[in-house]
Amino acid sequence: MKTATTAGPLAHFIDCLKTAEIVPEPYPHYYLENVFPADYYQTLREHLPTSAVYQNLFEVTDYKLDHFRHRDQRDLHTAWTSSLPAPLKGFWDSFDEWFLGPELARAVLESFGTYLQTSEGAWPEVAVESQLIRHRAGYFLGPHSDLYTKLVVLLIYLAPDESAAHLGTSLYRPKDPDFSCPNSRHYPFDDFIRVDTAPYRPNSLLAFLRSDISFHGVEPLSEADVANTAGRDLIQYVLHDKKARAEQLRAKNLVTKEGYE
Repeated sequence: MKTATTAGPLAHFIDCLKTAEIVPEPYPHYYLENVFPADYYQTLREHLPTSAVYQNLFEVTDYKLDHFRHRDQRDLHTAWTSSLPAPLKGFWDSFDEWFLGPELARAVLESFGTYLQTSEGAWPEVAVESQLIRHRAGYFLGPHSDLYTKLVVLLIYLAPDESAAHLGTSLYRPKDPDFSCPNSRHYPFDDFIRVDTAPYRPNSLLAFLRSDISFHGVEPLSEADVANTAGRDLIQYVLHDKKARAEQLRAKNLVTKEGYE
């Protein structure tokens, strides 16, 4: 039986997803506000871990891009809360229980209507992965289509106020109309047209379907952009194709064990 603590934000989040109106260009996406109950959102922000809890992306990834030194993150789909102080551990254990569960995953799939259903009307089998992410000055993310195992990506903005709305994630269209990318390679901004930028507002999210043309990125962050905060905070929530993700991780682990990386 779910407690009121876990049922409240889950029900609110799902109800919000039901209001989504998909924008088809430059690829299917939508933007929502007030995705958590207002008081829960404030509690979440008050329980954000200190930077010491995060891992630096440059240090933990095989994809060594220099600007990754300005991005810290913490996987939520692992036993990450064991070292947290008791008040933080209690909040994030409760959060992970509902946020990473099957009920929300199904609602996210359904928010994209028939885009993800098979010809028989079935939904794909998915694996949920999520990260707390903190971007610091000097960070940027060139246009890229994302890892091929991803089906849906939600970027949940944890902005403290409205002052940094311009720091949202941008959606791009390649200048070459025939260009696409089947992997997560990053490209120069000059090769793309910025179609739109989802505002980095408190308690909002951008959701999109991953495809070979789902190019998105983050314009460079300046010192002034994050002067009054710990960084550009967000939660990334990803639904992977479960089978494809398992095969991709298995291949990656095999390569690492055999010493090819």
